[in-house]
Amino acid sequence: MITVFVTGAGGGVGQGIIKSLKLVEDLDIRIISADMSPLATALYKTDCSYLIPKASDDGYTDFLVNIFKKEKVDFYFPGTDVELLISSEQSDFFRKESNTTVVVSPYNSIEIADDKYLTYKFISENNLPAPESYLPDELPADLKYPIIVKPRVGCRSIGVSIANNEKELQARLSTESGLMVQELVGRDDEEYTCTVASYDGQISEALILRRTLRSGDTYRATPVKSEAISNYVRKLTKLLNINGSCNFQLRLTNDVPKVFEINCRFSGTTPFCSQLGFNPVEFYLKSALGKTYESSVDYNKIVLRHWTESVIDNTEIEKLSAEGKLYPSDHKISTL
Repeated sequence: MITVFVTGAGGGVGQGIIKSLKLVEDLDIRIISADMSPLATALYKTDCSYLIPKASDDGYTDFLVNIFKKEKVDFYFPGTDVELLISSEQSDFFRKESNTTVVVSPYNSIEIADDKYLTYKFISENNLPAPESYLPDELPADLKYPIIVKPRVGCRSIGVSIANNEKELQARLSTESGLMVQELVGRDDEEYTCTVASYDGQISEALILRRTLRSGDTYRATPVKSEAISNYVRKLTKLLNINGSCNFQLRLTNDVPKVFEINCRFSGTTPFCSQLGFNPVEFYLKSALGKTYESSVDYNKIVLRHWTESVIDNTEIEKLSAEGKLYPSDHKISTL
């Protein structure tokens, strides 16, 4: 048996990792979930669960190490963006103190992915196509409109807008800081989210999904085949020295892929991939354990995301809130 610790039990990334773990049929996996809030749904859907402090709190790493030692955790999957840098920085500490492998990419790679302007610079400097991007103080005189204006650091399309002329652009730039300006690439109905997994130089296939967004999240996705996109994102995966999984969001210009965002982690579409036949969580675990993983993507399927509900007994919430942990004997595990 292996024990896997997943944080972010209240969010889409953490829950997606847990869903994917439950789809692995030929490994004996004990899943421990964690979150800051006792109202995080997946806390009540795993073998064991813990309440943990903020990643920014003093003593956060020591808190996790104590859990890892007690539960003999083999793999730690960070399920929130706020953990990525600290878990990467402390990955050697975790391994030394508890023999736990942190499934996270190098610190510098996360920094590049977190900042969309640094993402552009990294892609361009490696001679790969990317949407032309500028900081407010380096705009060219011949800027072409319409153009994208967005925060350098952000998520779920929050703060992304289109400027149709200089007046609209300057109105946005004059009222906000931390913005960048980027070429508007492709069409709304030709946007792709791509998942690649990697372990110790072993790079998986790329699962490419043509997606439809709602409120910044993918809620409808169709798997597609594209050698050009696959080669492009797998090359970026290698250049970034990814450990775990990485998500690339892109559009096409004359059939040339251009990445405009990188999420240096497992993405919210991880369970999409897993249910279509490529499980990036399973790829990583089996690669780390010296086992073979074979995918089988069904390209005749489409993924439709929907809301669902979980009804939790108040006694379970009260017990977790009071004691900070919940074991199988304390609750009935149901499907996430």
